[in-house]
Amino acid sequence: MGIGLVDSAPKHLNPWLTVPSEPPYLLRCDSDAISIYNAKAQGMCRLQLNALPEPFFGRTTAPVVLLGLNPGFDERDPEVHSRPEFQALLRKNYMQGLSTFPFYFLDPRFESPGRAWWERKLKPLLDMFKPRALARSILCVEYFPYHSRRFCHASLQVPSQEYGFDLVRSAIARGAVVVLMRARKLWIRRVPELEGYSRGFTLNNVRNVVVSPRNCAGFDVVVSAIRDANAQT
Repeated sequence: MGIGLVDSAPKHLNPWLTVPSEPPYLLRCDSDAISIYNAKAQGMCRLQLNALPEPFFGRTTAPVVLLGLNPGFDERDPEVHSRPEFQALLRKNYMQGLSTFPFYFLDPRFESPGRAWWERKLKPLLDMFKPRALARSILCVEYFPYHSRRFCHASLQVPSQEYGFDLVRSAIARGAVVVLMRARKLWIRRVPELEGYSRGFTLNNVRNVVVSPRNCAGFDVVVSAIRDANAQT
């Protein structure tokens, strides 16, 4: 597949513009499947609908794309997600509005459990780039968009996932660097174009998903893509 020869626009409409304004934060198109799942799920496997879904964060045209599994859940998340300023931040991300920190977990103005987690996982890159430059250069797409303490639902599929898969296909079509942080088999099953993609890399340790020279064979490629993107701005 030649880079630049393919229409890289997502084929599905963005469903995240219609997330409810209060809990449960559940898209209508996903409601039936998730209600059935949660009726049987127990404990750490339940999907937490009192925190806003985080299907992707960052510029959808970023040169580096990180592929995750699903947003985790911290007991502090519902309170953080209820704050008007955080709500506005996430909803601006859904609609891809202009932002100083598109990858909002690198925004120093907002404290959240997610920010602390991402700063640890991206520390080698943060040692090389200022947070604002890095926040403009990376996109994370989650395989599954809703929060849970533990991922127990590999067999659960919901319509909203298709938009995220489209974002990954778009990234491949434009030649972005793609880093599979977790769930390689699940991702390739839903986005077969990832198999053999020359600018795609898988982390060595999927339990500790630090993007570092030791853990990512394509770390230098990631760094080059970020430098090139910021040199053009």
